[in-house]
Amino acid sequence: MNIVFVVNNKNNRLAKVLPRLDQYCQQTNTGSVQFISTLRKKHAIELAKQATENGCDYMVAVGGDGTLHEVINGMLQSNIPANEYPAIGLLPFGSANDFARTARISNSIEELIALIQSNTTQKIDLGKIIIQQTQETRHFINIAGVGLGSEVAQNLEQSSSMLGPGFNYFKHIIKGFLSYVKKEVSCTSNTWQWKGKLLQMAVANGRYFGNDICIAPDAKLTDGQFQVTIFGDLSIWDYLKNLGNLKKGVKINLPQVSYHDANEVLLESNDSCGIEADGEYVGLAPATISVLPKAICFLMPPDVQ
Repeated sequence: MNIVFVVNNKNNRLAKVLPRLDQYCQQTNTGSVQFISTLRKKHAIELAKQATENGCDYMVAVGGDGTLHEVINGMLQSNIPANEYPAIGLLPFGSANDFARTARISNSIEELIALIQSNTTQKIDLGKIIIQQTQETRHFINIAGVGLGSEVAQNLEQSSSMLGPGFNYFKHIIKGFLSYVKKEVSCTSNTWQWKGKLLQMAVANGRYFGNDICIAPDAKLTDGQFQVTIFGDLSIWDYLKNLGNLKKGVKINLPQVSYHDANEVLLESNDSCGIEADGEYVGLAPATISVLPKAICFLMPPDVQ
């Protein structure tokens, strides 16, 4: 059994975690273990691609949603057939860890190794974005955000906060609300169409984004479709009034908010409307976002949907 840990050890924040992880793997005879650390942004894409092509049974992202996003994309960029992909895992030590909330994954080393040793995996869906202008393809495991979310993602990339990720996300969302000019966007699936001024759209495989905001309470990782949540011409005050409900996963009952299902959407806009995936900026509409059903094996509890 070969296990590769792709580690985002930014600012040496995992200095105490990695020795414990290595020691526990040895104590439990978990197999051949390799640790590879990222040195820069998008480095995990290269490392995961190489690890997949070199051959491994399990590839575990040690970090947050961004690290997991890069590992997934690196594996899918490899020249290995899909049926030979390693099972993917996550040890969530990032700033947000939103995907881990949907998948009910903790940062317990013991729980992760138990999943590996019992080969407890599920086949889960991924999302695929094709940006029409550049023909760039990007995959995502959690949520693609359109509108405000892409600006927040870009601002977060350039910032740091001494007050923790929760405050940092909230600060940039409010800052974005105050400066963001809503875009005219159309979103078309094979069964419905929405058109209007857009604050934020979430094309959701997972349920949480923005550090514990349950934007898509009905999304499931294994059902072959997205939940698409649309915040149209919504005011900052209506957003703030409903933030508590969003955190609890209660749907917002306002005329500017709607929820849909789709396995593919076409996004179009004459405005400069950005798209992010798993918190990483991707590009501008127009774009097609489609679901890839049961695309990968993921280490997670068997009862999670």
